[in-house]
Amino acid sequence: GPSGGANRTVQVQGISPMVDEALLAEIFGAFGTLTSCEIKHEQTGVTGYCCFADYQSASAALAALNGREVLGSELKVTFLVVSSGPKEDTSTHPTVFVGNIGDQIDEYSLYEAFSQYNCSDSRIIRGDDGRCLGYGFVTIRTQEDAKAAVTAMEGQRLMGRPLRVSFAKTPRLSEADGLQSQATGMPSSKSRGPDVINTNADEVARQASETNVTVHVGNLLGTESEDTLRQAFAEFGEIDNLRVPGKNFGFVQYKHHMSAAKAIAARNGQTPLGFSRALRCMWAAEKSGGGGGGRSMPP
Repeated sequence: GPSGGANRTVQVQGISPMVDEALLAEIFGAFGTLTSCEIKHEQTGVTGYCCFADYQSASAALAALNGREVLGSELKVTFLVVSSGPKEDTSTHPTVFVGNIGDQIDEYSLYEAFSQYNCSDSRIIRGDDGRCLGYGFVTIRTQEDAKAAVTAMEGQRLMGRPLRVSFAKTPRLSEADGLQSQATGMPSSKSRGPDVINTNADEVARQASETNVTVHVGNLLGTESEDTLRQAFAEFGEIDNLRVPGKNFGFVQYKHHMSAAKAIAARNGQTPLGFSRALRCMWAAEKSGGGGGGRSMPP
């Protein structure tokens, strides 16, 4: 069976009925030495298992053949996930944020990159189209190893790109929001003290430059539509643009700075109609880094 050799084995779905084990072995064997190749007829359909002698070959085969059409059927190639006993509880493990990762990095290559630091899990954050959004997280079993990983891996190249590595703001892998401030290099919540929710729109308005008209809305589930978002934010002023580029965050861009300030003041920490979790609303990072407007608004 396809046991052992974790992550040297790829699982192949979408195999044409005309493909037999010999042909499958020929196709996948072009990328390296195969130690086994079998096709199994399971309830879910036909699945092929190709086990390579090393991870590099398996990885190359996956990159080249996933989505490739063979005899009129498109192959879906993934790493075989070998579950060994009960899954380790990683919820208490320190989480490290990894930014500037390329499209071709998957969970396993991210895990491999951090494996010498006692890494327990890895997660790549993807958009609705399945493409990597450029960042991910790894959990590491001890605080010491996590510190060592952050120090050693910052700036290291993974597939040609220097990684940005820091402690994640959120303690668990499952919460991927709070990234906006992470990505803009703002201090993490540890150094800022607890997040105090400010409901005074005038004070909120002074926290960002007057050219900033965009609210970053975090802690979404990923199932909310743009319409739901629009309904929750329409009452504060005219909305120019609205988008939900990631699973758990979106942006609402108003015509006026004050409208955005009112929205943040009213909606941060609230769970409006159509949402199932309390929203995290804050000023979106400004690309140009314009100066902060300190002028207070008329009441």
